[in-house]
Amino acid sequence: MSEIFYSQIISAKDGNLIPLCKNRATNQEVALHSKYNPVREAEAFAATVNDDCLFFVVLGLGGGYHIEKLIEKVPASKILVVETSKSSLSFLEQIPTVKKISGKKNIIMTSIENLEETLLFSYKPALHGNLTILSLRSWEGFFKEEASLAREKINAAIKLLAADYSVQSHFGKIWQKNILTNLSLAERAKSFSEIKKAIFPILSRKKAAIIAAGPSLDDSIKELKKNRGEYFIIATDTAFSALEKQGLSCDAVISIDGQSISRAHYQGKLPSDTIYFFDLCACPSAIRKVLTKSENLVLTESGHPLAQYASFFSGKQNFPHIEAGSGTVTIAAYSLAKKIGFKDTVFFGADFAYFSGRPYTRGTYLENQFYSTSNRFKTAEKAYTALTYRTPVIKLAGNKITTEILEAYRLSLNDFIHKPRQKTSEAEEGRFNLRDFKEKYRKELKKAFSNENDFDENSPAVMTLLPLCAKLGKNSAFLAYLNTLRYTEQV
Repeated sequence: MSEIFYSQIISAKDGNLIPLCKNRATNQEVALHSKYNPVREAEAFAATVNDDCLFFVVLGLGGGYHIEKLIEKVPASKILVVETSKSSLSFLEQIPTVKKISGKKNIIMTSIENLEETLLFSYKPALHGNLTILSLRSWEGFFKEEASLAREKINAAIKLLAADYSVQSHFGKIWQKNILTNLSLAERAKSFSEIKKAIFPILSRKKAAIIAAGPSLDDSIKELKKNRGEYFIIATDTAFSALEKQGLSCDAVISIDGQSISRAHYQGKLPSDTIYFFDLCACPSAIRKVLTKSENLVLTESGHPLAQYASFFSGKQNFPHIEAGSGTVTIAAYSLAKKIGFKDTVFFGADFAYFSGRPYTRGTYLENQFYSTSNRFKTAEKAYTALTYRTPVIKLAGNKITTEILEAYRLSLNDFIHKPRQKTSEAEEGRFNLRDFKEKYRKELKKAFSNENDFDENSPAVMTLLPLCAKLGKNSAFLAYLNTLRYTEQV
């Protein structure tokens, strides 16, 4: 039982109800609002707030007067109100002002227990911009431990959102265009069930070899060649061309990179019996190139809201979901192996480190690019060195170095491999129809936007715009809507 709790509700001098809190240990009882005029006090609270903020987290609900005045000052904002527990929220609903504001769609109430999850769900940086944390001073003074825990949870959630937002703000426009373009090619792709059925007979007698393009692949490729029959080789896109140059065919290759440079992985000879897995965010020109040489191409999705919307718009799953963790293709390759059904997996070239100044194995597209333009003033070695040391490095044992980003990728893969997973039932597989998708998507987008400043931010169609909004900047939802409508019509 908590030492500090809401004890009773009393009337202030102006007739408004205010809650009292009590400390069991000291018997101290404190009013969370002015006992004379809580409304005037709330007006002073709201007066200090910057009215261009669109998302507030307020520590302490109390009688709700400060929340009421805050929403009056910034009516377009969303407010997440944090209380100590669900029982505290229920207790405070006896106060008419609390009951009144709890019915507003842009005010969310949560307990500290559910704070992080609720914040991750409700705060959308691409729509809301910066987040402002406020507190009812008397609440934070009395509930010191709870306030400290709440701030820790808020900071943890913001850290997760910031990392995701940073990537979205860089790739948001590329992803949006790539997905819509790739959907126009989707009817030419094979279904995942067809591919899985073809692989099924070998699942029990082969291991899945996940091939990344780290420098150690130069040596470990000997093991792959010697025992080729033991492995079903799933190569990351950068490793794919290197393996092919070494005369080692791949059973499958996976690509999630949306940048146009990723087309370089598929410039050489493309074996028709290799299975090509492309995320819907991947480079369309690479997908077109593969489609001219092979019928064994499968489109996947890895969590982009537009890709997920396209996958399930008809009520069936049109594209298999492949997890990519922090956006690492090695994780995507491992996830694919598990999705296919392989029990045993082994990694080759997943170094997440540089050996003797070399970032990749031999035979990647970079090798051709650097050596083909090499001269005595700008050598290939100089280009590799610039690539290796473009960010601060961390010294490892021997001749190995790494970076903060590579180390984060390594830890992300390790966490992903060892993370316990609940078994979920597979959705019924569908076949994507571009015409039906375009018709439904455009209809739902138009339905979600009443006008430039009034839209349903929880609409699945609006959610598909968030990465693009991150790229376009604050208050860009309507612009993202117009651009997406136009581009959807063109594909």
